[in-house]
Amino acid sequence: MASYLFSDLGVQLHFGLNTSALLNAIERADEIVLHAAIYSNFADNAVGQLLLQRLQYASLKQLTLIKLEPTRLWRDEFATILRPEMPLQEVEQLYEISRHWCAELKTQFPETVNLVSTQALPLQPILLIGDRLFVGHYAHSNCTSAQGLWLEFDILALGLAPNSLIDWFDTGIPSEQNSAVEVALGRYVDECRRAVGDLWYQSLIELDKGRN
Repeated sequence: MASYLFSDLGVQLHFGLNTSALLNAIERADEIVLHAAIYSNFADNAVGQLLLQRLQYASLKQLTLIKLEPTRLWRDEFATILRPEMPLQEVEQLYEISRHWCAELKTQFPETVNLVSTQALPLQPILLIGDRLFVGHYAHSNCTSAQGLWLEFDILALGLAPNSLIDWFDTGIPSEQNSAVEVALGRYVDECRRAVGDLWYQSLIELDKGRN
């Protein structure tokens, strides 16, 4: 059986996260934005290894990691969404693994890795890999988001200019969006931008400035 349910020009719908497609996109991308709550899986899998390799070879210009620091109001509920079959204490251990992995990359590559903490409630995992966009779905289910349906967008095949989504993330989404494609994909970029700009994170920046 094919790994995708639907495929059209510029869009594929996958049964589960297509790791091969993700790795292929990472190999080609100049800039990457990851908004996926926790990254404990990346600490010892092929995705994390490839990211580390590209950073070591200085072939990746920018890696933005948006890691989640959940609030008490929805922390436990979201833990059951992330890992439905796992005790809450073990999910917290995954957060620690994720924090350590992110911090190590930031320490080793301080100029290339942009590490962001957010308390904004995640609505879907978003992986912006150069001119490819992978989007999953969180759900109250016995299966994880990695096992659910994933959308993969090829923005060049969809008629957008190279680096469009990365540029939108860096400088803002243009107000003169005309096409339905631009509006739809812009929502995912907006989700990443708002997570990066959430008030809790900004307060940490101001606190660090006061200490230095």
